[in-house]
Amino acid sequence: MDNILLEPMEVHVSDLTWDQFIYPREKKSEKTIDTYVEALAIGAQFPPIKIQKVFNYADGNGTTDLPAGRHGATIILDGIHRWSAFKESGIAKIAAVECKDKPLDYEKNKVALLLESAKYNISHGDRLSPGDKKRIARDIASTDPECKWTESALAEKLGVIQQTVNTWISDIRARHKACRKTVILRLSRLGWTQEKISETVKLSQNRVSEIIGNTNFGNIDILLSQGHDMDYISRHYQMDLALAWALRLEVMTDQGKFKELGWGLRTWDQWNFNKCDERFGDDWPGRIPAQLIAHTLFYFTKPGNLVLDPMAGGGVVPDVCLLFERKCQSFDLALRDNRPEIQRYYWDPQNWTWPVTKKPDLIFFDPPYFRKKEREYEKKTNAECPSISSFTKEEYESFLEGFLLLSKRKSKAITRMAFLNADWRDFESTSASKENPVNSITIFDYHRILTKTGWKVTHRIECPLSSERISGNQVQKMQDRRILGTVGRTLLIAKRS
Repeated sequence: MDNILLEPMEVHVSDLTWDQFIYPREKKSEKTIDTYVEALAIGAQFPPIKIQKVFNYADGNGTTDLPAGRHGATIILDGIHRWSAFKESGIAKIAAVECKDKPLDYEKNKVALLLESAKYNISHGDRLSPGDKKRIARDIASTDPECKWTESALAEKLGVIQQTVNTWISDIRARHKACRKTVILRLSRLGWTQEKISETVKLSQNRVSEIIGNTNFGNIDILLSQGHDMDYISRHYQMDLALAWALRLEVMTDQGKFKELGWGLRTWDQWNFNKCDERFGDDWPGRIPAQLIAHTLFYFTKPGNLVLDPMAGGGVVPDVCLLFERKCQSFDLALRDNRPEIQRYYWDPQNWTWPVTKKPDLIFFDPPYFRKKEREYEKKTNAECPSISSFTKEEYESFLEGFLLLSKRKSKAITRMAFLNADWRDFESTSASKENPVNSITIFDYHRILTKTGWKVTHRIECPLSSERISGNQVQKMQDRRILGTVGRTLLIAKRS
């Protein structure tokens, strides 16, 4: 997107939109906003923020200067902290510069707008961290199967060298470029029938059978001995990184795989993983560590067992099943070209149906944690098939009851339910002593719903979230207001009663 900065003008603070997709950071800095508020109070002057009018904007409200009938907004490209400080200070207008003098089609330009926003934040203000840049590069690569944004273009916009971008996104590019042969092999190892694979990859069943029977990647050990890493190997064979690891580790025991992957095997009922292993699963709202899935498979399944993942999200469950030689059927609302094993399906609470072809040995059920990631999930869904994170508490609990009753009827007598969730309390600006339990849903509610629907809980495993996601400034504010946050997350294992 070529920039043509116009003359500064004053705009109403309330007319501007903070679009979180094009915001280059994971979150705003409350510390920076507080500093700006204090500066405004003593008469400090700030440079103009940068804005852009857009149309074809889902949350728009029909602002002026747009094509007839096209909803739009004026979004902030640079200056979120300044804008937030003006809002908190009650200042009605803020100086701004338009990047282009005519509205842009948001849907066609949102990636370019994201990169433009990132570019502004490389050289001034709260500069983008390497983690922010990496997240942007991976987000763009995940939605760019045709590689329209080259590594060199991303590197230029993000202010890093091309090799850095290559390192960040090589696994994603490899998955997009995976040849049909490796896609067939992946689906076969996850338990898909040759008939179903044939339909998916548009090859005859005989040809699919030949590929499955004759494909050999015996040179992996040779490439490793030559000093090549797994990223290189996945690119070399045009396969995704999870499949490359699965092929490398296929002769090992489960314990051997844990050791080779660098994962400590937990012996007790507390599985604490600070970070997700980026080799497995895509970046996704509410992404869970592959290590957590691996431990669940280790203790509650055997090689060859079938795992059902009803809300697959970024695909970490099928990736780990591939690693540990478990079969997997996975479903999700969001359909992606780079994830052929995740079948699009909407669990309709008004019309429950069961898309699974075989009775599973384990159901790994990781639904949205009520409202926790509501905004992020909204971007992946639509009005016809809404995310359950948009449901009321009553609707949310009713959905869980319906799914758990259905899954009990459709599973084996020995099927295990692995239900992962976390407490949700309405504590954002409320001291602990004043919280209203009516607005909360906790692990005790989930335990009750499981019991009500005929599932007997046999194990409770604590899998806490990392507290590193909370800044020191946020912690201080919570302490000042006596707000009690939550980093708890619990895996309930249940069997049919």
